[in-house]
Amino acid sequence: MLEMFGVPATTEAVYRVMLDKPTADLDELAAHVGLSAEAARAELTVLAELMLVNAGPGGGPYFAIPPEQALEVLLAAEEARISECQRRVGRAREDLGELVEAFVASRSLRDSGGFVEQIDDPAVVTSRLFQLARSGTRKVSFMLPGDAVPPEAIGPSARLDNELLSRGIPLRAIVSDTSLESRHWRDHLTGQAGRGVQVRSHPAPPQRLVIVDETVAIVSRAQAPGALVMMDPDLVAPITALFDAVWHASAPVLAERSPAEGDEFSDARVRQVVALLAQGQKDEAIARRLQISVRTVRRLVSASLTALHAESRFEAGVIAVRRGWVS
Repeated sequence: MLEMFGVPATTEAVYRVMLDKPTADLDELAAHVGLSAEAARAELTVLAELMLVNAGPGGGPYFAIPPEQALEVLLAAEEARISECQRRVGRAREDLGELVEAFVASRSLRDSGGFVEQIDDPAVVTSRLFQLARSGTRKVSFMLPGDAVPPEAIGPSARLDNELLSRGIPLRAIVSDTSLESRHWRDHLTGQAGRGVQVRSHPAPPQRLVIVDETVAIVSRAQAPGALVMMDPDLVAPITALFDAVWHASAPVLAERSPAEGDEFSDARVRQVVALLAQGQKDEAIARRLQISVRTVRRLVSASLTALHAESRFEAGVIAVRRGWVS
């Protein structure tokens, strides 16, 4: 039991014998635990250092403190250890920020006004993105065109997402429709959607970019590796407008639910279908997007028309826009 607090098994065994046999002398104690008298004396010293035993009156033989008091002593020590670890982690985070800043600053170019930063090395872009995204306080938005993120690259991205979510920072992500054909990527995105990330997919997102608090934008370069980091409000504003326009033209990627929860005809699924109808998507395209059969799509379309009291697919799309399901 006490091993979880770092108390060795032999030390705990000595403590337990002292609880069971409070009048046992050193030789009896050693015999019960299977130790030499010298080893038992050493264990008593360890217990005294842990404050699990006290010396008797006048410096007499040790006696065990009651278990509930022992637990409080150990808990207090563990809480102090955790508090110290948290303090060290906090200091390490501060030091890490300084290290990242030095690393990036020595490997990037800035204009004289400090409004645009050019980074040629993709590894440095990753460090800069990590630094800027972690500094977000209001909202962080990602646009990821092209293929799915490889499985080995998902871990660091997920850790950053989860850290931001833990601080209550809203996250939005736009991915390409084709990327969802990769099962590992789709599973990851639906899992993140379940944790609170707002995820949408688009047929052709035009630009790889990240926007932090609508004050900083990281945009991939078109003709060279690396990225541009823009801090001028006049540059960030049109990039934010581009993201918003693509966001409104994208379809939500919802957290998956099991069939037992009635996901096939849930309100969320109906809204998803209607959003795609509003974009003019055909049944076959919707089936590919949602990874369901065309027959199921048609049943969902019928259910959507009924739910919206619409006479046609077009009317369902119009109603969906009015209700704010899709912009």
